Amino acid sequence: MSEGQIRPADRLLLTLHNFGIVNEKVGKTDNELVQIGGISVEQLRDILNTHETAGYLESITDRNGSKRYFLTGKGIIRVSSAFT
Repeated sequence: MSEGQIRPADRLLLTLHNFGIVNEKVGKTDNELVQIGGISVEQLRDILNTHETAGYLESITDRNGSKRYFLTGKGIIRVSSAFT
């Protein structure tokens, strides 16, 4: 499967997995993720909300009041199952 065939929502999960963003200590803000993901902020926020509701992502609010996202165990399984 080429990168062009992966939907943006799935590409985000794959990117988080590949960068090891799998716990709150390495969580990334939406502004940081938009730079990695190559999609609009609005599209990214929709995807983040959908994945968080589905349990693939979690978020925390850091000391600065920024929301940081990271992949959950369920999200890791989703990424892994897509490529096996």
